Amino acid sequence: AFLMVLLPVLNLLLGLVPVGRVGLHRQSNTRTSLLPGCNALSTASSTGTSTTVSSTRSKILVLGGTGFLGSEIVNQAQSRSDVDVVCTSASGKDGALTLDLTSADAGELVRKAAEGCVGVISTVGSIGTKYDRQINSATAVAARAARAAGVKHFVSVGNNERVRGLTKSMPFLTDYAEGKEESERAIRELYGYNGCIVQPSFIYSGNKYGISPPRVASPVGALAEEVLGLYPIQALSKALPDALGAPLEPPVSVESTAGACLNVALGICEGYTVLDSKDSIVMAATAHRPRGCIDEEECSVEEEAEIQSRRDYIKRMLQTPNSGQDDIALMEELESLRARSTKPAYDASLNSRWDFVLSKSDLGTDLLKKLKPEEGFSPLQLAYAVRDVYMEISEEQSQVKIVLKSKILGRNIDVALSTSLLPTAYDDETDGTLFVERFEGVKVGDVDMPIPKSWKRSRYLEIGYLDHDMMIARGNGGEPHFLLRGRNRPISSD
Repeated sequence: AFLMVLLPVLNLLLGLVPVGRVGLHRQSNTRTSLLPGCNALSTASSTGTSTTVSSTRSKILVLGGTGFLGSEIVNQAQSRSDVDVVCTSASGKDGALTLDLTSADAGELVRKAAEGCVGVISTVGSIGTKYDRQINSATAVAARAARAAGVKHFVSVGNNERVRGLTKSMPFLTDYAEGKEESERAIRELYGYNGCIVQPSFIYSGNKYGISPPRVASPVGALAEEVLGLYPIQALSKALPDALGAPLEPPVSVESTAGACLNVALGICEGYTVLDSKDSIVMAATAHRPRGCIDEEECSVEEEAEIQSRRDYIKRMLQTPNSGQDDIALMEELESLRARSTKPAYDASLNSRWDFVLSKSDLGTDLLKKLKPEEGFSPLQLAYAVRDVYMEISEEQSQVKIVLKSKILGRNIDVALSTSLLPTAYDDETDGTLFVERFEGVKVGDVDMPIPKSWKRSRYLEIGYLDHDMMIARGNGGEPHFLLRGRNRPISSD
């Protein structure tokens, strides 16, 4: 019962949710990486100093660009200053090119529309109609035409294996499933590592529910994403047959799904062959965020001083309650101001105690705040209160301990969560910022709690910024969190 109360907190601190299958990434030495590399887009820091990334414009084609998901992809593409987008629809509404993928000349029309494009995204599909097989298999026609036009990346939207298994077991949905599988086979054969199938369970947005495509309203979807994303519920989902387990898969927002499709099509995230979980989709969606860094050798003394001044300002704002600024935007800018020579995976300054800063608002954070007396009284504290929460990284950087200084029924008892931490082997791509973290166990007081072996899963942990005062880390969900070194240390200049 005690662990059940802590489950949302465990999710917050350890990101214990299934990652899903991440497609293998080709390496020149034939090794496979744990996470595909992400290529940064052109950015400029607010200091006026440009980060070291490319500013090349890219063009993409969105098939079905006026539908529920397609229109969001188009909107996001149009909001990016370095992306040109062309979209099609069967009706040609809203200024889209008229293109019916089931028509006899569809292949030639796609080939012409795809000329000069770096990526093509197909959101075309239908479910529950007598044309399901024809429409859902038509993406294979588009994939062949795009390949003929020299397009490098092809992305198609489907559904994950749990949902696919359900549809194949229902006679009236067999044509839907077989059509999708025909298209996906063609994409894999034609594109290999440059073809990706994005497979959300359900997508949520707005206030409408729907079956074609499957979607739920935002208020329900956002809550379901947090609750169903809790590790025990996911573990239960995996143990159940598809008919019972598939409804327990967490939904994904239309914004995240569109962002993932767009980033893979643009080549920002290369090597994804399938995104079949909420976390893998969100991680791909957030990859467009700045990952540039500052090359100190190319900066003058004055520029270095200006950059450091900006870093210090951002760090002060992040620690100022109700500053009125967007914390995520500030953290992303601070990541882009990381010195290239700073490689957290091999930096001895990572070995320390790090205090969590509870600045976000989600299920785990809100519960943890209610358990902390300093955040105000809650009846939950009568049974369990958290006096402090922090992370310790050992000198070897291979062991991490997250400690909750707790009071359980009036008794002071520490709860310690142990993980192992290893850098990935692909520093050319990750620039020394990416780790693999594996959950190892929980100790309450001096008692090691029995943990099912299936709970000992791994996640990716990216440390996008590190200095003497602060760390910015991203787990599977992709959003940044910041931690402060030690307790009540003043901000210093490096």
